[in-house]
Amino acid sequence: MQKDVNAIRFLKISRHYKMDWREKLFGKVLVKCDSTGQQNGKFENIATLEALKDCAEEGEGVVCGIYFSFANISDTSDDFGVRLEDVYKAVHPNLKVVEVVLWAHVGTPEGPVEREAGFRRSLTGKPWFAVPFHDVDTKRRLTQKYSIAVGVPTLVVRGRPVRDALLADPTGASFPWPPPPLHEVLRGVSLQGAGEQAYEDLADTVRVFYFAAHWCPPCRAFAPGLCAALSAVRKRRSKYAGTHLILVSSDRSEQSFTRTVQSVASVGALAVPWEAAEARAALPAALGVAGIPALVITDAAGKVLTANGRQHLAADPLGLNFPWAQRPVAVLTEQALLKMARHPALVLFIDDEDSEIEFAESVLTPSAESYYEECSIQFPGFCPYQNSSDDETMDFDYPTSRSNSKIKKKPFKHVMFYIGIDGTDSADMLREHIGLDDAVPLLTAIDFPKQRMVTMKYGDEITTDSVQNFVDAYLSGNADFKPLKPQSEKC
Repeated sequence: MQKDVNAIRFLKISRHYKMDWREKLFGKVLVKCDSTGQQNGKFENIATLEALKDCAEEGEGVVCGIYFSFANISDTSDDFGVRLEDVYKAVHPNLKVVEVVLWAHVGTPEGPVEREAGFRRSLTGKPWFAVPFHDVDTKRRLTQKYSIAVGVPTLVVRGRPVRDALLADPTGASFPWPPPPLHEVLRGVSLQGAGEQAYEDLADTVRVFYFAAHWCPPCRAFAPGLCAALSAVRKRRSKYAGTHLILVSSDRSEQSFTRTVQSVASVGALAVPWEAAEARAALPAALGVAGIPALVITDAAGKVLTANGRQHLAADPLGLNFPWAQRPVAVLTEQALLKMARHPALVLFIDDEDSEIEFAESVLTPSAESYYEECSIQFPGFCPYQNSSDDETMDFDYPTSRSNSKIKKKPFKHVMFYIGIDGTDSADMLREHIGLDDAVPLLTAIDFPKQRMVTMKYGDEITTDSVQNFVDAYLSGNADFKPLKPQSEKC
């Protein structure tokens, strides 16, 4: 009985704790590259909050830059690293840098010992900090978060790649190289479409900026899928029915520009006109775009919701989770099913109706947000305290707001929160796999790693409070679990 009381007490008081953004990004520890008195080539470990204590996430304050580099590239080859160090010295102490050392797969492949030696060699004497060599998860998470697939070495400042801006400003006079405001870049620009429409007169809806060119084969391959997904999103969700697709062309001739416009004409796309060359040239910097095809989604005020829409669309071709902004609750997709093989999930099955999706989001989100905060997990499921891969269990010490003491919780795999829409392949496949009937709405906790599940009683009203009680019972181990007996091998 006392164990149950403690579990419930833990779930309640730990929700007061919110993880600092610096630890969410980099984990608990960084290495100090210019450590004094190094012994055996080892760097000094510094607590992340101490190393970056003066940094501000946004607004005024010291800026934190993330420098993605290669370990086995010499300083003479890495001109950007040399230029960055010059700018760093010019603007210090207003800039702090955390280096993320990647590996260039060129020449003869080396083993882990040689790689770690290269890591230390590339960092020794640098005037900043770095993600530890063995913290592979943080490196992977950061490269995914900022879409670092090409263009290394580069620098990311407050979510934006600023490599070109830094190279064009060797003295750091324009540091921290703020982007031109979107509304200023497009002020007075009449977008071309079925009819001309001024950007500032667009309805208060989501805007999808599509950067492309006819000379780019991947762009020509990408356009049909983009149009199909946007059409599906507009039909499925009433709040996205008026979503604007705005083409920003990088074409080299007006004839090619016209062809690119035609590739997205089926969804009534608007385009920054060929004549508005200045606006077209400024938009990549305004929205942090470094290559094409690129998809950036903003709200009506110009706030970026998704910077890497291209990758999201590839993983979610039906746009079930459009506009792909970070959120604690997502619609179940095939990609989500792969994650469920490794992690337990709370799934609320509903009918395929706009109002039902809105309802599911409203009742699941409070519990999901509370869970991610209490576990110090950066949703959707990235955990900065993990030591190896996301297949590992996690063991947390949770500080609370009531005292400086810590409460220990047993290792567990982090939980995902999903909405299963009846009639979609993913939801139907999951139901069939575990032998769950087609009743809706139905809240279920499915734990493939432990081969067990629990379902809310049929007829119980699903509300914010009842969902929270269900989640608490599941996390504390007090739920009425049943063995998971898959009915097929389709999942």
